[in-house]
Amino acid sequence: MLKNILKVYNEDLIDAAVNTANIDSAGVVAAGKTQGALCVNVFAKGAVTTAAAINITVKHADCEDGNFTNLQTISVASGKTFADGELMASAILPIDTKAFLSASATSASSNSGKIRVTLGYLAR
Repeated sequence: MLKNILKVYNEDLIDAAVNTANIDSAGVVAAGKTQGALCVNVFAKGAVTTAAAINITVKHADCEDGNFTNLQTISVASGKTFADGELMASAILPIDTKAFLSASATSASSNSGKIRVTLGYLAR
C-alpha cells in the first residue's frame, strides 16, 4: 500500500502541455470541505522535461463561481525529467480549504510534455 496513490477520476485541476508561459485551470473541482483528507498531485503525461521551473497555484473559494483566492503553490524544479505517469510533486491541502478548487500554472516554452494536476485521497 505504501506506493499506491488513490486518484480522483476525471476531476483535473490542470491537464495541459507545459511548453507555454501561462496555463489555465481545466475547471473547478468540488473539494467538499474535506478537512485535510485530500492532496494535490502533479503527474507526468508522457515524458516531461523541465528546463525551467513549473509553479502551480491552487486556488479556493466558497462557491463554484466565487472569488478564488490563492491557497498554495506547488513547484517542480528545473532540470528534471519524468516518465509517463510518474508523480512529479504533491502537496496536502490544509484543513481550512474551502469547498471549491481551481488552479493555474506558470511554465516556459523550453519545457516539454504534459502534466495532470488532480486531487488525491489521503489514507486514514
